[in-house]
Amino acid sequence: MMRNAAFLLSLLCLLLLSGCQDERQLNAFCENDEIRLMVGGTIAFTYEPNTCQLAFSRDLKEFRAHTDNMSDFFVAEFSEIPSTLGQRLSADLVWTTEREVLSRKNLTLEVVRLEGDECWLWSNAGRIGLTVRILE
Repeated sequence: MMRNAAFLLSLLCLLLLSGCQDERQLNAFCENDEIRLMVGGTIAFTYEPNTCQLAFSRDLKEFRAHTDNMSDFFVAEFSEIPSTLGQRLSADLVWTTEREVLSRKNLTLEVVRLEGDECWLWSNAGRIGLTVRILE
């Protein structure tokens, strides 16, 4: 009986600690103002105005950020255009790493911050955050 109680207590502590870690990652993500993609706590792409391009298509509901030579990029195809705080939507995401091109299909995202034409989206399950600019 004591063994089961200790196990349940350990499991509860582990869940609480993982929740705190997720909250810290979300807060760190939201505090940064750069257009970027963060995957699992690591910055996968950051937009640099002198060496990168941005594009947004309302018709395709697609955002692109890439280096001038397309060696590094991320592309998000949204189920709907992010526009309101707390909005939940899905997206197909493709991005580059040093060695490969990765993708996530049907990723659930929540709009966690809006400022001007920029939108911060976060996936708790995927531990993925992206900041995009919704251009007219």
